[in-house]
Amino acid sequence: MGIQRYVAKRTLQAVLVIYVVATAVFVAIRSIPGDPARLILGGDADADAIAAVRAELGLDEPIYVQYVRWMSDLATGDFGSSIYTGEPVLGRIAGAAEPTLSIGLVGITIAILIAIPAGIVSATRRDQWEDYVATGVAFLGISMPSFWIGIVLLLTVGTAIPAIPSYGYASISEGVVPWLSHVVLPATAVGLPYAGIITRMTRSSMLEVLSEDYMQTARAKGLPPRLILFKHGLQNALLPVVTIAGILFALLLGGIVAVEMVFGIQGFGRLLIRSIERQDFPIVQGSVIVIAIIFVFMNLFVDLLYMSINPKIKYGGDA
Repeated sequence: MGIQRYVAKRTLQAVLVIYVVATAVFVAIRSIPGDPARLILGGDADADAIAAVRAELGLDEPIYVQYVRWMSDLATGDFGSSIYTGEPVLGRIAGAAEPTLSIGLVGITIAILIAIPAGIVSATRRDQWEDYVATGVAFLGISMPSFWIGIVLLLTVGTAIPAIPSYGYASISEGVVPWLSHVVLPATAVGLPYAGIITRMTRSSMLEVLSEDYMQTARAKGLPPRLILFKHGLQNALLPVVTIAGILFALLLGGIVAVEMVFGIQGFGRLLIRSIERQDFPIVQGSVIVIAIIFVFMNLFVDLLYMSINPKIKYGGDA
């Protein structure tokens, strides 16, 4: 199967997954007790005023009519508008997504930069003090929740180094330095636990590869140790690490909300939580669909990256 056909097949599967997720969230959010019209007007509103708001929002129509209209709008790229502010859903999500994506990308970069060297050292120095230190620190990182690490960083680094702001977010349009200075602490908070996971994954994968016959053959041929390690060993050991790193990035985006609250950042997670509390249906539905899109296309990206690292793997399991 060629790459174009494979990507087309996976894209169709992704569209189907997103459709199922969209339908599920539509049904789920309308199963939540409560009435957005009453939340907007307050508990003292009379029945006529509530009925008028429900009619204005289209909430008085049968569920299937609301569903068909919403799906028709989605097919044209219209995610609707916020019940409370009237702003377009995609605009609200785009505004809130920048800080979340910034924290996620910098966080997973920090995790990889720490974890892969640590995993290699741990595997090549097995049962030596370097191995014990690396595995111990990795276990410590996995054991600490991101929000706790965030609080510690805020109280230590944030107070000791005034150049690193401990509150709020600066858009990258304001400059790389202000952006990075605001992102580095929350990104470190979300990245360290994932660094622990990737370190352990890299160590296990490297140990498995180092015991393979072709590695023994390379040593017998007298190839330089660095060449054996990085060309023959690391390339194969990275395959499962790439898979887990891609999945972790998608999970990381979903788990940033607590860190955003610690550092006072108005990101995607806080927008979603706030919208659920207010039963702002269009924002919640649009946010969940965006998360689903990130997950399915991140999986596709990981698969393509996986095959670019190891060309022996064929598209669509034809190997």
